Amino acid sequence: MSLERSSFMIQMLNMKEIRSHTGLRGWAAIIVVLVHFRSFIHPSIDPDEMTSFLSKGYLWVDFFFILSGFVMSYIYRIEHPKPRAFCEITHYLIARFARIYPLHLISLVAVFLFFFLAALINWDWESKFCCVFDDSLRSAEALIANLFLVHAWGMFDWVTWNLPSWSLSAELFCYLIFAALLAIDGKDRKLVLVVLSFVVLFYYSFSMATNSDVDENFRLSAVRAASAFLIGIVLFLMRRLISSIPDHYLTYIQIEASITLLLALHFGITDVISIGLMALIVLVTWEDRGALCKLLTTRPLYTAGLFSFSIYMWHYLIKFIAQNDWEYYTGLSLQSSAMGSMLFVACLLVLVIPISVWSYRFLEMPARKWIIVRFNSLIEVKYATKHA
Repeated sequence: MSLERSSFMIQMLNMKEIRSHTGLRGWAAIIVVLVHFRSFIHPSIDPDEMTSFLSKGYLWVDFFFILSGFVMSYIYRIEHPKPRAFCEITHYLIARFARIYPLHLISLVAVFLFFFLAALINWDWESKFCCVFDDSLRSAEALIANLFLVHAWGMFDWVTWNLPSWSLSAELFCYLIFAALLAIDGKDRKLVLVVLSFVVLFYYSFSMATNSDVDENFRLSAVRAASAFLIGIVLFLMRRLISSIPDHYLTYIQIEASITLLLALHFGITDVISIGLMALIVLVTWEDRGALCKLLTTRPLYTAGLFSFSIYMWHYLIKFIAQNDWEYYTGLSLQSSAMGSMLFVACLLVLVIPISVWSYRFLEMPARKWIIVRFNSLIEVKYATKHA
């Protein structure tokens, strides 16, 4: 490995973790789980009749994209004026692939096996083999697109197979844009960012003008993700604006932004305003200063942030299996009583935690490390052979 590339890798490894952002990921993951589990709650206590907070919960996925853009810019030093070498960009792409694809593939296989086993159990000799594929969510074409992680790139009208994985497909789209930014020099990079900023402004202006939610048109998922991701990059470039703000003033800003965001979500105000407030929270917490940062770095939220990817990827399959098995074996509706529905939701939340911890420790992290070590070793061997 050359001295320049070695220095680049060492600097990345020595980057200080933004612990508040890890806590924010944990908070966002928990809210997304509650958003999906709310369908189990009895109609008499339907939260959507009291608040729009959960019905607007899809915006926390946009929050993930904003965080991702900021963190990628922080780790890979988007401000660096020189274009990255091909080998450096390859290392970046390997790291991003290792981050999202293994757990995506494992969860996709798990979903496929679940429906395959359901088809075997429900085998009917008088009809065709059923239950594995259906035209709306689980087509063969969608399965192939899921395998290549491109199923949110405008080819389908809605989510398919393991439903949360659409955001990984959109995230991959963002990773490729970021790789292109790293490949060009600082002057041209700024010009491209300006052009992309106008695209983002047009996207959000169109959303406001048509009074539409950002999740209404699934075919624009990649544009939606890239817009939020770019906000994260821009936030990183302007991050030093808050460096001179004293801690107590920063605390006031954090509290005001958080309260305003909660109110915006509660009253269902247009999505663009909520996204702007989420962006502000990302900006004012990046230095791990202020009261909100102390809350976000507490052990429960920080730990949830570490496990957030596994929580996100497994919770919907857990919900689906639990719903079908409960009603099949008991014959009772999940919404037969208010107390029963709340208890069921609580049990599902408790179930998600150990499954996610196990997934993080024995699937997500080992697979990520194996891919990074194996693929980077192959790259270095080829590079050394070429320049021998």
